Amino acid sequence: MGFIKFAIVRFSLFLILGIISGNFIKSAYWFYILPVIVLIIGILWWYSKRQLFQKVYFGIATYLCLFTLGLVNYQIRLPQFQPNHYTNYLLELEQPFILEVREILKPDPFNYKCIAEVHTISERDTHGRILIQIPLDSIVNSPVKGDRLFVFSNPSEIPSPLNPHQFDYARFMRINDVYHQMKLTKAKYRILADKSHTLTNVVDEFRRNLLNKLESSPFGNEEKGIIEALVLGYRHSIDRELYEAYAAAGAIHILAVSGLHVGIIYFLLQLILRPLQFFPHGKMIRVVLLLLLLWAYATLTGLSPSVSRAVTMFSFFGMAQLLNRPTSSINTLFLSLFFLLLWNPKWLFHVGFQMSYLAVFFILWIQPKLYRLYHPKYFIDKSAWTIITVSLAAQIGVAPLSIYYFNQFPGLFLLSNVVILPFAGVMVSLGLLIISLISMDILPDWMAEAFNAMISVLNDFVKWVSLQDQFLFSEIHLSGYQLFGSYLVINTLVLLWGQRFTSRIVLCLFSILVFACTFLIDKLDSSKSQFIVFHKNRSSLIGIQQGNRLMVMKRNHSKEYVNEYPIKTFRTVLSISDYSEVNLPRVFKYDSKTIMVVDSSGVYPVTKEADIILLCDSPEIHLERLIDCLKPQVIVADGSNYRSFVERWRATCELKKLPFHHTGDRGAFTLE
Repeated sequence: MGFIKFAIVRFSLFLILGIISGNFIKSAYWFYILPVIVLIIGILWWYSKRQLFQKVYFGIATYLCLFTLGLVNYQIRLPQFQPNHYTNYLLELEQPFILEVREILKPDPFNYKCIAEVHTISERDTHGRILIQIPLDSIVNSPVKGDRLFVFSNPSEIPSPLNPHQFDYARFMRINDVYHQMKLTKAKYRILADKSHTLTNVVDEFRRNLLNKLESSPFGNEEKGIIEALVLGYRHSIDRELYEAYAAAGAIHILAVSGLHVGIIYFLLQLILRPLQFFPHGKMIRVVLLLLLLWAYATLTGLSPSVSRAVTMFSFFGMAQLLNRPTSSINTLFLSLFFLLLWNPKWLFHVGFQMSYLAVFFILWIQPKLYRLYHPKYFIDKSAWTIITVSLAAQIGVAPLSIYYFNQFPGLFLLSNVVILPFAGVMVSLGLLIISLISMDILPDWMAEAFNAMISVLNDFVKWVSLQDQFLFSEIHLSGYQLFGSYLVINTLVLLWGQRFTSRIVLCLFSILVFACTFLIDKLDSSKSQFIVFHKNRSSLIGIQQGNRLMVMKRNHSKEYVNEYPIKTFRTVLSISDYSEVNLPRVFKYDSKTIMVVDSSGVYPVTKEADIILLCDSPEIHLERLIDCLKPQVIVADGSNYRSFVERWRATCELKKLPFHHTGDRGAFTLE
């Protein structure tokens, strides 16, 4: 673990600790503490340069300053610490907004989606990002990046997940600095004439023109989607089933423009620009052109965190070449990490950013050790062994994180990478050439047909690999504790691999013990019993969990929900091994509480009382009379009821001062 000797590595680690702390500790006092620490560092530096033997105070103050810098840099981006953020001027009524579209998202089956910057609210200058959703039947002209919108609306908070252990879209959007959403109809917005013409908007318009020309090219739909993703970083056109096939085959990194693509383009540009070094000042011109073209490509593909990481890293490599200074790959990697987190500390919580850096770090750290296990003699086995060791090192680095986020592991990732990676350079290079020819309307048909055939063969291979279900390990789960424990074990094993000191053996055994304890903690967390009324539109699903057992009671007798939302994720996260589905009874007990189900028939026994009344399938009942008769403690309405019925029941419960829980508003109803 000699890389820790680099100062930038230690600086980055303390900056990361500060950013993580800023996610939990929110206080304005840190804004005053940071200048004090900087002043102390200045005093200690002035004092230490006069000392022959240095003391540790200056180093401690420096690390504390970097920790505080990370914390403050994260917090200044939160709305509560920004006086002009739009969230500080929201009212409970509709207001006029001026917005600028900044990013186009992939639409869902019903809505067009984009992210916009708020410029004004009621003619007051503000800033901040907001999610815009427009029903597809309300769109006359789709807003594009750079369009300015006049909107008369009232933003609402992005809803949290309605069922336990589901993907938290609201949290995901907060990481992207988006805190509210607007659902607009045709009458609620108007596209203004004064479109913004920033550099990124001009580049985006150029990309849209390329995509439009690609639409009229002789490529198939699947092949077209792959080309758009592979070269332009546009993944909206990829069929969902094809995307899932790439994920199951362990080849999803091919579709996301990342370090692999940037690396290919970097070495391709180096080759093309090599003749410049024979001219006066040619070396400097070559490096400058190389970096300009790399950043132009990154801007064209949308400046995603993984692309920004790769381009920043290669920029440091280029500058080191220009200055004739040797540099370590680890040093360059952490330099890019440090500056990108200073630029946007929230990138630390992006899945793509995390996986990108972990993959590259483990390739640089572990791949040389793996490569030395075998000594190939010929070009073919050298190339194959390099791909195998790089793939293994990257997968070791990202496997725990991949399982944590996606609950699956592709067992055939090695086969996919050995077959696909040798052709990745060819595909990216040809893809760039094809996009260039399309932009000039001179793409030959034979080249389009050849590239179409190549992509088609690639897709067929990926689909075949994804169909080998026995090698796709799905529905596996790692908790946050287990994720930490797994990386602790991996790191100590790699250290032990290098040198088998007694201290490292003890450290490795301790990490294994910690990892085992995380499973015990997770087992204790999931051993509880609970009663859950899940939210699912037009369905009634009630679950009773007891440890690793889950019984789901349902009203649709013929349909199975074991692999459907929300049951599948719930089972996976809680490691449910004993699962069953039964018909929902009219009356049953849970933990001494009587639960009575009233369905569309509106029939219920009047001779007994109930603690909880569950209303399903919009029963036409006189709720006030039911409450007086059964004297329940709470009324629960699930997702199978009409909204108009729910609002009427809510008003009745307010009148009777009785708790009312609608799963569509408040999420799943639980009793533990």
